[in-house]
Amino acid sequence: MKRVIDKANEMNRQYGNDLDQIAESLGLAVIYEKMTGSFREVYFQEASSIVIREDLHRREKRELIAHAIGHHLLHAGNHLSMQKRIYSFGNYHEKQANVFAAVLLMPSDDLQTVMRARPRIDEIADNFHVTDELVRLRLLVLANFEKSESKKALTMSKSDIT
Repeated sequence: MKRVIDKANEMNRQYGNDLDQIAESLGLAVIYEKMTGSFREVYFQEASSIVIREDLHRREKRELIAHAIGHHLLHAGNHLSMQKRIYSFGNYHEKQANVFAAVLLMPSDDLQTVMRARPRIDEIADNFHVTDELVRLRLLVLANFEKSESKKALTMSKSDIT
């Protein structure tokens, strides 16, 4: 998972979390289309295209674009999302793309700054324009894969109180 987190942090250092700029820099076209059924996002490697369901909420679109960029940078082949905002840990490539999206859209330093105020999950989601579910995943990543960073955040929070 370190490779995934490092890649998301690298992209964030270069471009922030401006998904349009990241997609453009990677030669990816982001296309919004009507989709039926449970289709939400499709990434076509050979066409360098991310197709996003046009009727989704802005937050979901951001997550799916970041997710597809993760697939582009980390995995070979085409990928599609037919789930309804379920961050599954069953498929390793999906897990990696989800973690990439969470770290890219909520960088550690920014997240730790927001966390000092002891916000609720929905307040964190509002701050980063993501879903509550992605915030929960990001907090798990912070606690389990960025332990030294999360300890530093807790130490900073305690010192801010006293």
